[in-house]
Amino acid sequence: MPWLMRRHVPALHWKYFSVIGTMRPVVGIGDIHGRVLWKKIVEIHPEARIVFLGDYLDPFGFVPRKDLLANLRQIVALKQENPENVVLLLGNHDLHYMDPDVPRASRYDFQIEEEAARIFTEHRDLFCYAWQEGNCLFTHAGVSQDWFTDDFRGDVTLPVAGQLNHPSESQLPALFRVGYARGGKKEATGGIFWADMTELADPLHGYVQVVGHNRVQKVTEREGKSGGKIIFCDCLRYGDYLYLEHLF
Repeated sequence: MPWLMRRHVPALHWKYFSVIGTMRPVVGIGDIHGRVLWKKIVEIHPEARIVFLGDYLDPFGFVPRKDLLANLRQIVALKQENPENVVLLLGNHDLHYMDPDVPRASRYDFQIEEEAARIFTEHRDLFCYAWQEGNCLFTHAGVSQDWFTDDFRGDVTLPVAGQLNHPSESQLPALFRVGYARGGKKEATGGIFWADMTELADPLHGYVQVVGHNRVQKVTEREGKSGGKIIFCDCLRYGDYLYLEHLF
């Protein structure tokens, strides 16, 4: 990326990048886990498209369950009110309330499972697995080159997000796979909901990826050995988020 700098606003910080190909500013907000800081971010950036990177539930600390679910409903309502300006991605901490057959993440809450499942399933059409604008690809955990070509069997000549959002039956196991680094089978590589930072040393070639899932203290950019770039944004707990601006 041509350049970057840090800016500071009260109680929040963002990493600012310029990226060729974006049509309008884009804000990437990392894992929510019950936090309400997203409201301030949305207020600060009325000009931007807001991309939530998933994991709305299962907080690390105590959050009253009614507040946790209310926060999720408010995020859903934001999408309903701004369908073209808000993107809601799903994370591993969301999927396990939607489908009992997918791997269950930590801190699963049996006391909210019925209501959480209802919210997600009733508004399923508002959520997606991936979102792409130009060469910028947003998923919850990230895409490595080998996983996409060898495990998922994706087509690098076609838009990636479309393939991830509409997988074939044969692609589903790879999509939802937990890699060895996160407790999966030996030599397994995690899919877009579970990929560990250690599995993303060679991110998908030709793309700038924006992901959550892997905890960092601040927005962190890494470049792979073959030119793919990945920006880790799971740092909302520290008041950090990502701002991408269009270059004309």
